[in-house]
Amino acid sequence: MLKKAGILLAGILIVSILWMAGLEVVYARVLAFSSNVVLDIGGRESNIAVEREEDTYLFRVYTRLDGREAHYPQEFQTILYPTIIVIAWQLFLALGSGWRQFLRSGKWNMGIFFLCQVIFLLLLTAVHSSDTASFFYEMLIDSFYVIAIVIIITDNIRNPGLFITTGRQKA
Repeated sequence: MLKKAGILLAGILIVSILWMAGLEVVYARVLAFSSNVVLDIGGRESNIAVEREEDTYLFRVYTRLDGREAHYPQEFQTILYPTIIVIAWQLFLALGSGWRQFLRSGKWNMGIFFLCQVIFLLLLTAVHSSDTASFFYEMLIDSFYVIAIVIIITDNIRNPGLFITTGRQKA
């Protein structure tokens, strides 16, 4: 178990360093692009851009409110930091359990997490024009850490012995 914990901590450290070195902005741009594709398909007049304001990056929504052009920001922190947890978990699976396990669960884990983030950004574009969107936006804004932990727990339930081994399982 100590070996697996060390691999997980090393994964978190590696992903965190890469995240702070620019992976965060790249991921945010992919997320904004994906959200804009969905918005374009839906015919909405809104779009999302990744911008730097002073020393921080943020999503900026450009839309029409009451017939006038409007824009408002959303900082990355609570939305994107939990992504480090999910990516580090996937790296742990690749290094600790093999590439087959990484590929099998990675497509679902990253896909579900990415989809939740795209849905959040879509809600962000409608937060000032819809009470329902505003409700779900408020519900999701601080939930990404919980979603990341649920993904990890679900992986461990589906694959016993993935992280913690018992006397009946081999490490």
